[in-house]
Order: sequence, then structure tokens, then C-alpha cells
Amino acid sequence: MKLRGVTERFRQYRSIRKPPRCPENWSPGAPDYIGLGVQRAGTTWWNHLIESHPSASPQPFKELHYLRSYWNRPFTDADVDKYHSYFPRPSGSITGEFSPGYLSHFWIPPLLNIAAADARFIILLRNPVDRYQSGLELQSETRRLNYKSSSQAFRLGCYALQLENLFKYIPPERVQVLQFEKCLREPASQIAASYEFLGLDSSFIPVDLKTARNSNRGKQANISAEDRANLVGAYEAEVLRTKELVPSLDMSLWSDFTHLV
Repeated sequence: MKLRGVTERFRQYRSIRKPPRCPENWSPGAPDYIGLGVQRAGTTWWNHLIESHPSASPQPFKELHYLRSYWNRPFTDADVDKYHSYFPRPSGSITGEFSPGYLSHFWIPPLLNIAAADARFIILLRNPVDRYQSGLELQSETRRLNYKSSSQAFRLGCYALQLENLFKYIPPERVQVLQFEKCLREPASQIAASYEFLGLDSSFIPVDLKTARNSNRGKQANISAEDRANLVGAYEAEVLRTKELVPSLDMSLWSDFTHLV
């Protein structure tokens, strides 16, 4: 399983080393939308549904992670131009990407207004305890799990900290925060909301609206009842702050935190 995971990651990396060819009469430019996160919360599914819209132009990649490499070096005009070259589209069409790690990297929010000054941003949140468990499962595809794996998986579920940093640079009206559990329960209304947010015809219904993607990538990571209780306790303050930042968050959909309603 680890060899297959490493091979898949390497193949993805090679596929995005160079920008895609820009067809005749198409134009490259800043992405119209960027999915910022979160990992293991349905971003592959949501990206597919957006790209399924007739007024959206799919790209040969989902996760570009271009901005990730600028954690300790300048982001120059040439870097911006190269980033834009990854997003060719015909006139009247929108295009973008979903890189789930973007929200968790502190240096990326300041770059977003430079790289995509007019873009809309989409975030899917998931019960952080369930996300933690699924995150460990994802890490197990390419490495042996240890305490570092656990720490990283936990950190990615600290949504309030990440959202507060994002909102320092991006006004909330340019950000749509969805709830993975609500998307599963009400996919038609939730994707319609995303279409409307992106300026697309919200009456379009994808034919494979409910088709799961990346739902069973590997063996589920087991966590004990005690560890789960500890995670709930550790996340409680973050969840309450997240609710303050995202008032539409339905706490009844996060089974570990219904006591906070």
C-alpha cells in the first residue's frame, strides 16, 4: 500500500511540473476559484462537481500546491505569471484548483491576493475528530505512522486558527465555508450554493452528483474510545471559535460536539 501511495504521489508531481498547453483562442490567467481545504473533507468530490458545470473549464490536475513552495522565498512577478499559466480557459468559462493544504499553511493567505486578486475561495470543513482519523489513514499510504503523524493530523483540524489567519488577508465575503456532512446530506442544494457563489447557473445538476471519490483509500486508522474523548476535549475550544467565525456551522452534524449546541 505504501509503495502504491508513493508511486501515485510521484505521478501526480510529474503531471504538474509544467503548465498545460494553452489551446488556440484560450487565455491563461489567475484562477477564478481556489479550494483551500480541508484535507479529507470531500474536496476531490467538490472539485469534480464544479468542473462538471458546462461553464467551468477543467484542468488536468486537481491539487497544484503551487503556493506551498514559497514558505521561505520571495513570490515574484515571474512566479505569479507562471502560476497563471496553469489556468488556460476559453472566453466565458471559469477555472481553478483545489489544494487542500493551502488553508493550513500560514504563509499562503498573504499570497492569495497577489496570485488571485479576484478569486473566490471555497473551504469544506469536517468533524475534526473524523478528519483526524481519516488523515491518519491518508498518511499511512506513504509512511509508517508515529507521534509526528498524530500531531500533524491533529493540527489540520484546528480550523479556527486557520480561518482567523485567512480572514486577516481575505474578506469573508470572498470565502464560502461548507460543511462536509451537510454536503453529503444535501448535495444538490450545497453544490447549487457553490455554483451561485462562483457566478454559475445554479440550476445545473451534475449527473454523478452523489458519486463518492477517495472515500475508501486504505485501511481505516483505529483510535480508542479514550483517545477519541481526548481529541474531543482538545478540539472543543477550536470548534466553539469556528462556530463564531462561521455562524452557519450546524453543530448537530458533528456527532462528537453536539453537547456544545
